[in-house]
Amino acid sequence: MAILQLNDMSLFFGGIKANQNVSFTLQEGKLYGLIGPNGAGKSTIFNVITGIYKPTKGEVYLHGEKTLEFSPYQLAQKGIGRTFQNIRLFKELTVEQNVMTSFFSQSKTTFVQNLFRTKAFIEEEEKNRAKAHELLKFMGLLENAQDLAGSLPYGKQRKLEIARAMGLSPKLLLLDEPAAGLNPTETLELTNLIKELKEKHKLTVLLIEHDMRLVMQICEYIYVLDHGELISEGEPNFVQNDPKVVEAYLGVDE
Repeated sequence: MAILQLNDMSLFFGGIKANQNVSFTLQEGKLYGLIGPNGAGKSTIFNVITGIYKPTKGEVYLHGEKTLEFSPYQLAQKGIGRTFQNIRLFKELTVEQNVMTSFFSQSKTTFVQNLFRTKAFIEEEEKNRAKAHELLKFMGLLENAQDLAGSLPYGKQRKLEIARAMGLSPKLLLLDEPAAGLNPTETLELTNLIKELKEKHKLTVLLIEHDMRLVMQICEYIYVLDHGELISEGEPNFVQNDPKVVEAYLGVDE
């Protein structure tokens, strides 16, 4: 069953065509790659899917429902989680608090209950703390729960951002260059974590990544963008040998 569909989606910024006539479908439970040279329009597609940008034309569907009237907050509630190319943690909060912020949209207590720290509020807070610790343990960050997020090494900050996104209990997880800035050991560890997260939580994952080894190792299907347009798609073996993809990345001799 399709979890997400882009139908003939275009996004223009004045005369700049960030994306043009992009159509693709993500099936539930699969791990997809979205690749292309710098400036190909990959992160723009993430911003359209998550409601940050509204497309100039075309439609986006989540579980068959049009999404263009929904805000980013509403789309997060409907099951879309994401990370960013540039890490966006609350660096003055603890690691634990960063993950717990993602539970606010699912809170069942009222403002008054929160203000006066009623029994219902305290019980919910403890349940959320336990959920946060479970995610942090899975990501190898439990020992850092009380550390300030900004004090973590870069690789751990990357993992924390994924843990926070998972706090939304997403069905669709968008990862924007999760391995950027990581060394080979950290990249291998992250590769395994992404695969385990997908299986454990029955996720659909769409990732943007420039590390082609990571992409080819874990993605089941890959979409390739160049200059805002979809130029190729298919399983990893097909895509890496597609002349159009090779040309987009390496160019051709005149």
